[in-house]
Parts: sequence; C-alpha cells; structure tokens
Amino acid sequence: MIPGEIRQFFSSQFGKSLVVKGKPGTGKTTFVFEILHELCPSGNCIYISPRIDKSSSYGKFPWIEGDFNNNEDFLRMLASRIKAIWESSDSKPMIAVDSIDSLSIATTRSVHWGENKFELERLLLDFSRKVNADIVMITEQTDIGSLDYLVDGVVSVEALEMAGSDIRKTHLLKLRGVGMSQSRYLFTLHKGVFTSFEPFRVSYPENTIVPSPVTDPAHSKISTGSLDFDEILGGGYQKGSFNLFEITSGVGDSFYSILLPTFINHLNMGRAMLSIPTEGTSVETEKRMISPFTNGDNFPKQFKGFEIRDQKGRIPPYVEAFSGNVYKDMEIFYQSKHEMMRQYGSPLLDYIGLDSMEYSYGWENIGAVIGQIASVTKTTENVVVAVAKHGQKITDSVAHMATTHWKFENVDKTLVMYGIVPKTGMYVAQLDFGSGYPQVRLVPIK
Repeated sequence: MIPGEIRQFFSSQFGKSLVVKGKPGTGKTTFVFEILHELCPSGNCIYISPRIDKSSSYGKFPWIEGDFNNNEDFLRMLASRIKAIWESSDSKPMIAVDSIDSLSIATTRSVHWGENKFELERLLLDFSRKVNADIVMITEQTDIGSLDYLVDGVVSVEALEMAGSDIRKTHLLKLRGVGMSQSRYLFTLHKGVFTSFEPFRVSYPENTIVPSPVTDPAHSKISTGSLDFDEILGGGYQKGSFNLFEITSGVGDSFYSILLPTFINHLNMGRAMLSIPTEGTSVETEKRMISPFTNGDNFPKQFKGFEIRDQKGRIPPYVEAFSGNVYKDMEIFYQSKHEMMRQYGSPLLDYIGLDSMEYSYGWENIGAVIGQIASVTKTTENVVVAVAKHGQKITDSVAHMATTHWKFENVDKTLVMYGIVPKTGMYVAQLDFGSGYPQVRLVPIK
C-alpha cells in the first residue's frame, strides 16, 4: 500500500512526473512496483530497466527491452508502446524508469553517460507531457539535482537505525497540487511487498461481536489474544511471568488498544482479571472498552478494578476502593486476589498501571511492593502485565524484575512495538475491528 498522497498525486487527468531517490537497497524499486500495482491494474504501464532480469517477478508488467544506441532510438520504441496503449485503452499511461542513471549508461555506452543524463531527463519529461503520460524515474543520486526542479514530485526512501534495528521511511519532499497530511511514512518490505502505514487510529464498530477465545498454545503459556504476538512470544505469556510494557512520549493511550485483546481473551476463557488502571484511565473506561466484547453477565464477577475513591460513596461491584495508603491498599488488593483465585482458579491476570501507583504512593514507596508482586507471581501460574510511562523513576528497577520487556514508540504517527527482553526487531502494531472485535496485527519492518 502506497501513501494516499501518492494516489492523489497521480489522480490528475494530466500526466505527472515523479522522481524516487534513495541509496541502494532502500526499497526504491519495490516502491515503484507497488505504485504500478495499485495505479496500473489495466496494464497501461511500461516498465523500463536495463539492469533487472525480465524473468524475475518484476516481469509481470509490460516491458521495454532491446539495444538502445542512443536516446532517439529509445524514444522511438517508447513512443510506439505508448501509442499502442492509447489505442487500446482510455486510461492514462504510466512510464517507470529504473533507473534514469542506468538508462543513461545504456543509451550512451560511454564514460560520458553523466553528460547525457541531463539531456535524457529533459527528453523523457517533454515526451511524457506531449503524450499525457505519468512518469516515475528512479535515481540513486540522493543530493538535490536539476531533476528535482523539473519534476512535479520528489520522494526519497531511506533505511535508518532505531534501537538497534533497521526501520524504513518514505519522505514526500514535493508533490505539486497535493495537500499533505504528513510528509513522512514508515514502511516495510515484508514478504517482498512495499507497505506504508497510515497513522494509528482506533474506531470502535457500531455492532460488536464477542469473539471465540484463542486457546492457550501450550500448557505453560496463556494466549495474548493475538496470533501474531503469540508467535513472537513462542506461544504467549509464560505462566508465572511479569511482563513490562514501556510507553514512550507521544504514544498516549493508544497502547491500551493493543493490550485489549489480551484482556478480552482472558475473560472469555472464563478467567479472572484484576486491574489498577494507568493514570488518565478509570475502571469505568476500561469496562466500556472491554465489556462489549465479553459476556456482559459474567464481566462484573470476573473483573475487579481498583482506584482511590470515597469509600462512603456508591461503588459498582466490579470496583474496589483504595484509600491512598499503599500498605492498606495492597492488603485490599491481595484479599480480592485470593477471593478471585478461590472462585476462578489460575491463571489470573493482573494489569498494573505503574504510573498511577507512582503518582498515588510515591516511587520510593512502590519499589518493594512491585518487587513482591513480581516475585510472588513467578511462583504461581498467574500473569502480570505492567505498564510504565515515559519518565517514570520506577522503570529501571522494574525492568530488572521483568520476564519480558516491551517498548511502544510513536514513529511518524505509527505505533511501533519491539522487545528489549527478548530482543526483537521492530513491529508496526495495527488494530483491526473489521470482524466486530479488536484484533492486533504485528507487521515486521523488513
């Protein structure tokens, strides 16, 4: 999938010119083929490349081949192919040149190909305008050159390093006539296909469905509710594990949607869940997010949320009021936990917002409390999912206790997740409600 701005750019009735630049191996050719795949479904495109074997998978597009002794011979052959397209189709032709540098070498056949390149660029642009064709030219010249000023659009692709892993970005440097909602998009070449990612958004369906639970892949594991995440974890969360999710600046509350399938699946398996919500989220908010996808009658019995409240006020059965004293509140927490385990057994799921605990009790008072929760959990079949927000003092000490440690980042409005323990590559986290309930897809950035 290409960025929407690229589709809009080529939607004009008049031919447009685009240059795609980037260093070798950054994904330029795969990007251009995705443009052809999405915008030339009727075969009104021509791919030109002196350097790629026609028998490869790229050969499914109409191809220009032959020995070009000079620019004029090449343009005559190109003109005959464009004429054939216009005679058989009303669709605007598209010409893809991969690359303008290698084509200049092929038509010049001398060390002076650089001098010919400017002339070839000018001829191709003039030709495409006269025949009203779109043209895309790839170049490995990453500096600003004459071509940047001549074309209607300039896109660069690049590979960068982030947290010890490679990520890929598309920069929309210039697109005449297009209002750009954003100029940079994260993309992947996973499975050999260029896929860019739209900003992360959550849109709940009007009609919700209670999903069938994902069964535990192994006796020693519980499913995360996401097949992709289960696979990355080798079968799900280890029973008796303390799992830390670190949320960096700019992520906001979008991370919660990624954990939502875990909570839903756990409850739909007939198990119990305890929650100390993160700062800015209430137990009532969690109920509104979780309960539409679970058995509504059982939810108040299986779920228990904890927050500081006036204990004299009216309190729903799924809420346990904390007082603000860490020792009294932990006693309330463990009493509720024992009662839930008595009714529903193990594994029980604890969700802990470390930011709300640090804010309510002070980071110096919760280190021992969290340490006790982690150590006790590891002697049981229960699972803890703890969330730490950007800038928390407790994060480093908690990280040493964690069985697994995951990090969420906001990269160009895309939600990215990766493992610190275990060490993993980067994944784009996507939330899909297409089936009436939340499904998390984790797409590797390759």
